[in-house]
Amino acid sequence: MFFKQTKNKVEYNTLEKILSKDRLNPYLAKHKGNFDKAINHYKANIRISESFYSAIAIIEVGLRNNIDNQLKRKYTSEDWYNHPDFIKDVSSFQIDRIQEARKNILKEKKIISHSRIIAELTFGFWTSLFDTRFERSLWKNLRFAFPKCPKQIRQRKTVSSKLNSIRKLRNRIFHHESIAWNIDALTDYKNELYESINWLDGDLTTFFKDTFRIDEVLSYVSIRRPTGLQQSDPRLSCHV
Repeated sequence: MFFKQTKNKVEYNTLEKILSKDRLNPYLAKHKGNFDKAINHYKANIRISESFYSAIAIIEVGLRNNIDNQLKRKYTSEDWYNHPDFIKDVSSFQIDRIQEARKNILKEKKIISHSRIIAELTFGFWTSLFDTRFERSLWKNLRFAFPKCPKQIRQRKTVSSKLNSIRKLRNRIFHHESIAWNIDALTDYKNELYESINWLDGDLTTFFKDTFRIDEVLSYVSIRRPTGLQQSDPRLSCHV
C-alpha cells in the first residue's frame, strides 16, 4: 500500500513541525482541513515525484552529452567552454554558470577536467543554450543533438519549449515541491519526457524501460484516487 492513515495527535504535531505549515497548507486546503487526507496526498506527491526520477536522469545526462559533442565539433575544441568564439557567442548567464562549475569542483578539492565541468554544469545552463538569442549562433549545430527528432518539428522554439517545461518540473521535484494535483498534466509531462529521450536516441526508452515507473504510479493513483487528485486542476498545468 502506498498510503496509510494517521490519526494520532502526536503524529499530527510532529509532522506539522517537521514538514512546516506552509508546506502542508496546500494539501490541507485541498482536503478542507482533513489532516489524514492531506498527509496521504503528501505521500502521493513523494511517490509520484520519485517515479519521474529515472526519466529526468536520462534526459539530463543524455542532453548534456549530446550538446557537448555538438559544441566540440562547432568550436573544434574539447574545452569549447573556454573557446573565445563560444565566450563571444553566449551571454553572462552561461559564462557565470561555467565559472560556478569551476569553483564547485575546486571546492571539492578536485582537479578541473572536461568531464567534471560537463557534469557540474546545471540543467538550466544546458536548456538556456536553446534560447531565442542563440537561433543564429548555436542552433544550427545544436539541432543535431536530437538526431531522432522528426525534421518537420525540429525547430529551436519547439525544443526550447519542451526542455524548459521539463526543467521546471525537474526543479519542482528536486526541491521537493508539490506536483501531484492534476493527473492529466502529469501524463503530459511523462509524454514530453519520453518524447525528448527518444529525440536523443530512439532506443533509450526501450533500454531503460525497466527503470520507468511513472505509468505504474499514476495508474495506481488514478484508479484508487486515495488523495482526491483531479483529472483537471488549474494548480498544475503542463507548464508549471
